[in-house]
Amino acid sequence: MTARCFQTVEEMADYQADRELQEALRVQSMSPEERFQWLTENWGRLQDSASALFPDLPQRPKTARCYASMEEKNKFDEARELELALQRSAMMNKHREKR
Repeated sequence: MTARCFQTVEEMADYQADRELQEALRVQSMSPEERFQWLTENWGRLQDSASALFPDLPQRPKTARCYASMEEKNKFDEARELELALQRSAMMNKHREKR
C-alpha cells in the first residue's frame, strides 16, 4: 500500500468518495454467499469505526439486522438515535454536576 498525498481537501474527499463508490459497486455485484462472507469479515470493523464517534457510551453487542421495509428501518434508526441522544445528554449532565 502506498501513502497518498493530496493538494487540497476537496481532492482527498473526491478520492475517498470514489473509493467508497468502487467498494459499494463491488459489494453490490457479489453473490449472496460472497456478500455474507464480506459482512462476516468486515462487520465488526465497521461497527467499531462507528462506535468511535461515541466513546463514552456503553458498548452493545454487534448484530446485523434485516427490515421488511425502509419505514421499519427508519423507525428503528430514529428510536436508536433518540436513545443515544438521551444517554449522551445524561452523561453530559453528570459531567457538569461533578464540576
